[in-house]
Amino acid sequence: MTQQRTLFDIGASERFRNRSVKAVTFQGKLGRPIHRWYRLTASFSPQLADDIATHFRLGTDDLVLDPFSGVGTVPLTMKYRSIPAFSVEINPYLHFVSTVKNRTYRDPEATATYFASFVQRYRAHLDEVPDEGQAAAYLSGNANFVPPIKNVERWWSPANLMQLVCLRRLLLDMKEESFDFDLLRMGVLAILIPVSNAKHNHVSLTFADEPMPKVDVCQVLSDKLEEMIADLRAVAGLPSAAVHVFRGNSKQLVEVIKGQQPTAVITSPPYPNRFSYARETRPHLFFMNFLSESRSVGALETEAIGGTWGKATSVLANGVEPANAFIAELLAPYRRSVPSNGSLMESYVIKYFNDMYQHASQVAAVCSGAARLAYVIGNSKFYGAPLPSDELLAELFQHFGFRLDGIEKMRRRQSKSGLHEAVVLMSRASRT
Repeated sequence: MTQQRTLFDIGASERFRNRSVKAVTFQGKLGRPIHRWYRLTASFSPQLADDIATHFRLGTDDLVLDPFSGVGTVPLTMKYRSIPAFSVEINPYLHFVSTVKNRTYRDPEATATYFASFVQRYRAHLDEVPDEGQAAAYLSGNANFVPPIKNVERWWSPANLMQLVCLRRLLLDMKEESFDFDLLRMGVLAILIPVSNAKHNHVSLTFADEPMPKVDVCQVLSDKLEEMIADLRAVAGLPSAAVHVFRGNSKQLVEVIKGQQPTAVITSPPYPNRFSYARETRPHLFFMNFLSESRSVGALETEAIGGTWGKATSVLANGVEPANAFIAELLAPYRRSVPSNGSLMESYVIKYFNDMYQHASQVAAVCSGAARLAYVIGNSKFYGAPLPSDELLAELFQHFGFRLDGIEKMRRRQSKSGLHEAVVLMSRASRT
């Protein structure tokens, strides 16, 4: 993996302002080995993680925590800088993605042979898939292998859904546990959106006006698997550090990470903008049975910070109050402008900061006494008025003994909207 020039190659005083979209967002992943395996638009650039590590002067004696792992950007970046790292992820599918991307694979050629054998077998089974005119009968006869997603026909056109059902049946019948099988599943899950009716025209997925015409799903998969093999070959033999991805809730770090004591936190928590990670990953969660029933998605959203979909909406509708006097005082200036019909959004903001307060208390409990923190976060608007999420986050951590070293506004979002993304830099001076 080629080491890219970063902002800090030209002087330690350089910071993070006026960065390009590629240097902040998921777009920075698209040309990088392994990082590009799965596209999650609400994730940040490995170059940004790289630059923060350089700014903190992290080395092999450090231990980096990302409590919101997502697709594993931070641990993967640290791995190939030889900096030990670990992360935490609540979403079972994203935990899978982070885990698979951050493993070390010793034999890319054996994996290539494994992939080729599967693609050949899948191609042979596709001969049994009928023309689109017989889709209803085929899908009815293979009902147990149709992804159990509500309105599944909205996600995939009949011709493409039949090919995916054939693929899912093959995978579920394999009943295998191996690194190669997980890599294969990673490749399959990565193509679900590219062959669907959903589009990445916005941060959240939207649906096209017209269904996607029939595509050769086997060829799309084969191309993805070849990309993955090329990436494994590119990193084979590179020096690396040990990294690990824990499954758990970032509001319960003490319990989840079991005695690990990070010296630095590099992360990007959910923004208070009602983006739903469970909704974005719903096809993936059910395609490979990471979740088995629809109500599990609502439960996941309710537990996650910033969750707003399904059951989580019902919780908000019942009303949420500040967890303590500190949160009440923190949010008081923003609650005064809430209109009479704004209780749902008000509850959302209160729950978000209740949850982030709990998270900050856990970070304070697990980190070393001299820990440094970098939180990448975007602000939002609350009934037309700016909600300075970066500044409020800084106040939360100051409440738990951290010092604010700076808030660097990195780029504008939707140029005239007043929205931006920032990195909040914090530290704790004394070592416990």
